[in-house]
Amino acid sequence: MVLAAVRDDTYNLFLFLHIVAAVVAFASVLLNPMLEAFLRKTEGAETIRDWSAFNVWYTRLFSLGGLAALFVTGIIMILLSDDVIEFSESWISLSFLVWIAMGGVLSAMVLKGQKLMAAGDLSGRSKAVLGNQITSVLVLVALYLMVFKPGA
Repeated sequence: MVLAAVRDDTYNLFLFLHIVAAVVAFASVLLNPMLEAFLRKTEGAETIRDWSAFNVWYTRLFSLGGLAALFVTGIIMILLSDDVIEFSESWISLSFLVWIAMGGVLSAMVLKGQKLMAAGDLSGRSKAVLGNQITSVLVLVALYLMVFKPGA
């Protein structure tokens, strides 16, 4: 596979933005379970509610926004690749599928669990934790697809 055709400055700018979007989108997915467990042991229910309200805001704005930025920058990178990368490649199709799954899990499980916790219903914790775990696995799958490009 020839990579020189895709390594011009414009492509690299969008690659940089793509990586930044991934960090913004998924930093909380990796950090929140540990922080929540720490706060649960050291702080009261009011702190957990306040922290969960912050997480609702963060997930809506940054996690889902970063996920949208990932999609846009990924599409632009394919278009800028001078046909080195094609939409028809299996790793691209699988990446789209993983992206859809991540959006679904973040919206239906993580965000919903955070909303329940912010409202004082700590039963949302298990939904948020499971959603974070699933999203973490999906992030690893996406990283595998981006690095190794199976089928390319």
